[in-house]
Amino acid sequence: MKKICLLENEAKREERFFEILFDERIAEGAFLVPKTELYQIGGINRRMKAKQQYELLLRFADAYYVELEECPSGNEAADGFLLLDGESTGPVREEISADCYIIAKYRDKLLARGFFDMAVQSVIEAADAHGMKEEAVRLLERMLKRQEAYYRIDDAIRPILIYKGEDICYNVLNIFAEQFGEALRRMGQKVEYFDPEQDDIASMSKYIGKHYCAVIGMQTYLFSIMMQDGTAYLHDKIYGPKYNFIFDHPIWIRKHLVQSPKDLHILTHDMGYVKFCERYYKRKSFLFPPAGICPQMMEQKRQYQISFVGTYGDDLAEALLMHQMDRKIRFLSNRFLLKMRKYPNLAADEAFRLVLDEMGEAYAEEEYMDLFFRCRRTIYCVMHYYRAKTMETLLKAGFQVDVFGESWEKSSLKKYPNLICHPNVSSEESMQVWKQSKISLNVMSWHKGGFTERMANIMMCGAVLLTDHTDYLAGRLEAGKDLLVFQLDRQKELLAMIKEYLSCPEKLLEMAESGKKKAWEHHTWSSRAEEFLNIVLEDEVCGAE
Repeated sequence: MKKICLLENEAKREERFFEILFDERIAEGAFLVPKTELYQIGGINRRMKAKQQYELLLRFADAYYVELEECPSGNEAADGFLLLDGESTGPVREEISADCYIIAKYRDKLLARGFFDMAVQSVIEAADAHGMKEEAVRLLERMLKRQEAYYRIDDAIRPILIYKGEDICYNVLNIFAEQFGEALRRMGQKVEYFDPEQDDIASMSKYIGKHYCAVIGMQTYLFSIMMQDGTAYLHDKIYGPKYNFIFDHPIWIRKHLVQSPKDLHILTHDMGYVKFCERYYKRKSFLFPPAGICPQMMEQKRQYQISFVGTYGDDLAEALLMHQMDRKIRFLSNRFLLKMRKYPNLAADEAFRLVLDEMGEAYAEEEYMDLFFRCRRTIYCVMHYYRAKTMETLLKAGFQVDVFGESWEKSSLKKYPNLICHPNVSSEESMQVWKQSKISLNVMSWHKGGFTERMANIMMCGAVLLTDHTDYLAGRLEAGKDLLVFQLDRQKELLAMIKEYLSCPEKLLEMAESGKKKAWEHHTWSSRAEEFLNIVLEDEVCGAE
C-alpha cells in the first residue's frame, strides 16, 4: 500500500506529472489519499468507468508534486486519509474513453512539450488492436472539441453550486442548503453558495460560461431569470444539470417551473408531486425528501406528553379570502374545499380534477392548470381546518398538548386549559422540544405522498412521531412499530391509539427507539447527499462550450 504525499516542488512537478501520465503502473495497487486535497481537486470522478485511480493521480500530479510513500498494512485508518482499494479493470470501450478524455483534458500540456501526437497515436493503436479505431477517432475528436462527451465526464469533478432560499419559516430553507452542502462536502464534493438575500442578483453573471457538477436551488425563482435581451434564460448559459428542490405543492410555484431553462429537474418530498411535475411541467422529477437536522444532544426528561411545533392557521380567514375571488373561482374553490373535507386522503390535484369531472366540464391541461392555480389557496384552508380539528379532538379528550408558536395565543383553541402555549422556537430549539416529548404531532400540509424534515427530526430526537397518513410510509416505516399513524377522518381511532400507548410506557419507548434507528439510518443529510450524487451520475445532462 502506498500513501500519496503532496510536496511543494514546482521545478519537478511537471516532470513527475508526465512520468505518471506515461506509466499507468504507478497508479496500481491500494492508496491512502489525503482527504482535504482530494476534495480541493474535485474528489473521485465517479463517472469514470475505467482508470479512475489513474485519472485521480494525474489530477493530484497536475496540482502538486506527488511522491508515493510505502506504508505498512494496518495503516488504512490513518487520520485525514481515504483508502482506495486499487484500480479495477474496466471494459475496453471505457478504457479507450478514459484515455481520450485524459488526452483532451491535458491537451495544452501535451502540445507544449511536444507529446501530443505520441499520446494520440498510442490511444489509436490500442483501439485498433480491439477493432475500435474508427470509434476511438470519433470519440477523441468530440473530446478535443469539448463536446458533450468530454463534459459528461469532466463536470463530475466540478463544484456543486447551491442557491440558498428566502429567509422564511424560521430560515429553514437556508438550513436545508447548509446541511445539504456540508453533507456533499463530506462526500468529497466541492460546494459553492449563492445567497439571493445577501448578494446582488446582477452578480450572477459571473457564473455565465462556467460548468458545474450540478446547480441546486431551494424552491428558488432564480432559474426563471432571463438574459437582458429577453430571449434566453440565464441558466441556459450556466452548464450542468439544474435541480429546483421544492417543498410545497408544485402548483404554488407554477411560473418558476414553467419559465425555466431546458435542463431543469425537480426534487420533491412527495410521490404525488413527482407525477404531477412530470405530467404537467414535463420535467424529470425525483422523490427526494428533506432530511433531519437534529444535532447530537444529551437525553432529556420527557416532560411533554404531546407536543406540536408549528403554526396555527385560521381556516375561516382563508375561506374569507376565497370568497373575495371572482364568481367562477369562488364557486370552484367552495366545491374543491368540500371535496377535500369529505375525502381527506385525496391529493389536492386529484380532488380538484374530480370536482371538474363531476361538473361535466372538459378542460385541456393548460386550462386545468390555470383554474387549479387560481384555486390553490383552498389547499391551505383545508389543511388549517384539519390541523385545528385534530388538535381539538385531543384537547376535548383531556390530553395536554404543548404548542410552540405565538399564533396559538390567538386561536379559538385557547379556550381549552390543557392547551399549553409556548413562545416561538428556532429550528435548534425545536430539537430541544422533541427531545423532551413523549409524542409529537405532525399534520401534513396536504402532502399525501410526502415525508418532511419535521417527521425525521421528531424520530431522530427519540419522540414517537404521530402523523396523519402518507403513502410515502409504505415499505419504509411501519405504523405501530416505528410511528403512530392516523386517518384525518377517523379521529376516534386516534384517541384510542394515544390512550393505549401512553398507558404503556414500555411500548411507547420501544416504538420511539425503532423510529429513531430508522430515521438515523435513512433520513440524514449524509444519506441524501449519497442519493443525490447517484441521481447526478445517472443524469445525461452536460454542457458544451
